[in-house]
Amino acid sequence: MPAADIIIANARILTMDEAAPRAEALAIAGNRLLGIGNRDDIAGLRAKHTRVIDARGKTVLPGFIESHMHLFMGAVELDSLMVTGLEGLDALTKVVRDYARTRSQDRIIVANGGNYTMIRPDGAISRHDLDQILPDRPFILCCFDHHTVWANTRALEAAGLLKGRDLPPGNEIVMGPDGLATGELKEPAAYGPVFELTPTQGREGLGLATGEDPVPPATLSQRRTDMAALKRGLAYCASLGITSIHNMDGNFYQLALLDALRQEGDLICRVQVPWHQKNYFPPARIDEALEMRRHYNDDMLYSGRVKIFMDGVLESMTALMLDDYPNHPGERGLPLFTASEFNEVATRADKHGLQISVHAIGDGAVRRTLDGYEAARKANGRRDSRHRIEHIEVIDPADIPRFKELGVIASMQP
Repeated sequence: MPAADIIIANARILTMDEAAPRAEALAIAGNRLLGIGNRDDIAGLRAKHTRVIDARGKTVLPGFIESHMHLFMGAVELDSLMVTGLEGLDALTKVVRDYARTRSQDRIIVANGGNYTMIRPDGAISRHDLDQILPDRPFILCCFDHHTVWANTRALEAAGLLKGRDLPPGNEIVMGPDGLATGELKEPAAYGPVFELTPTQGREGLGLATGEDPVPPATLSQRRTDMAALKRGLAYCASLGITSIHNMDGNFYQLALLDALRQEGDLICRVQVPWHQKNYFPPARIDEALEMRRHYNDDMLYSGRVKIFMDGVLESMTALMLDDYPNHPGERGLPLFTASEFNEVATRADKHGLQISVHAIGDGAVRRTLDGYEAARKANGRRDSRHRIEHIEVIDPADIPRFKELGVIASMQP
C-alpha cells in the first residue's frame, strides 16, 4: 500500500458507513482515501513526506454535495451589495447611496438579497420607490429568489423597458395604468436587459435567462474576468465544505470556463452543468444536451442533465397552482410549458438517457411535471432515470405517492 500524503488524526470522523460509523483517523494519497480506522492503524501509513493534521477532537465528515446551486450567478454576487435583512426605505437608501459612491465607474448599481415586503409590508415595490433611493443613476434591486427584479426609472430607460416589450410566455414587465413599466420585472426574459448594463453584461445569468452563449462571443478579457469570478465562487463553496455541485443553469460557455479553470488547476469542486431547455426552444434542441454530455463527462466536470422551468414563484403569483390564488379569482399562475409541450420534451430527454430536473413551485406545476415523467415512462419504458422535481413548495396530497411510483426524486430546498 502506498504511503499517505495526508493523515488526519485525533478526529471524530463520521464515515456514513453503517457497519463502522465512527473512526479516529484517515489517510489520503493523491486525491483518494487510502484508509480509515483507529489511530494506530492509520499511523502505519505515515512516511517522511506525510502531512499530519491533528484534528483535536473535531468532527470530520465527507464533503457536502450541493444539489441545487447557481454557481456563476452566486460567484458574481459575492462582489455585489447584499441588503438581506434590511427593512424600510430609509435603511435601504442609506446603504445603497453609500455603496454607489464606491462604484462611480459602474453604469448601474445592483443590490441583491431584496424581498417583496422590504419597503412596505402591504404594497408592491415600484420604480418610484427606487427613484427616491437613487434618482440620478440606474439602480436595480434583485429579489432573493432571482425571479423578480425591481428597477428605477433610469434603469428602465437605459435598458429600453420603460414602455414595455414583447416577451416569451411566463415572463412579464408589469405595466401601470399610465402605460409605463411599474419597475417590477418578473422572470429572466423581463429583467435580462437591465443586467446587460452591469460590468459582466449579464454573462453570469445567461445559463438561466437564455440557455445560450454570449452574443457576440466574450472577449479574452471578459473570459478572464468571468473565470476569476468562478474561481472565487468555487473557493467560497470549498470553504463551507462543499466539494460537489449540481448547477441548475447552464450553457456551453459556462462549461468552457470551468474547463479552462480545470486546466489551470483551479477547479477545486466537482461540478455538473445542465442543458437548459427554454420553453421557446423546439424540442429537437434537447439533442444539444447530448453534445454537452459527450464533451464533458468525467469525474470533475460533467453534464448529462436537462434543466427545465415549469413555473415561477408564489410571491409574484407566477407559480402554477391547481386553484385560484386567494383574493385573485381566475389567477392560477404562469405555466411555462403546456402539458403536451412538456410531455414531448420529457419523453425526448428520457429517451436519450438524460436526467431531468424541473423547477416546480406550485401544485399545478408539480402535477404537470409528474404527468410528463409518467408519459416518458410509458413511451420509453421503465429505467432508473432518477428524474427530479426542484423545490415543491406546494403539492396536492394525491400526488405524493406518485414520486415513489415513478421513481422521481423530491429535491426540496428548505
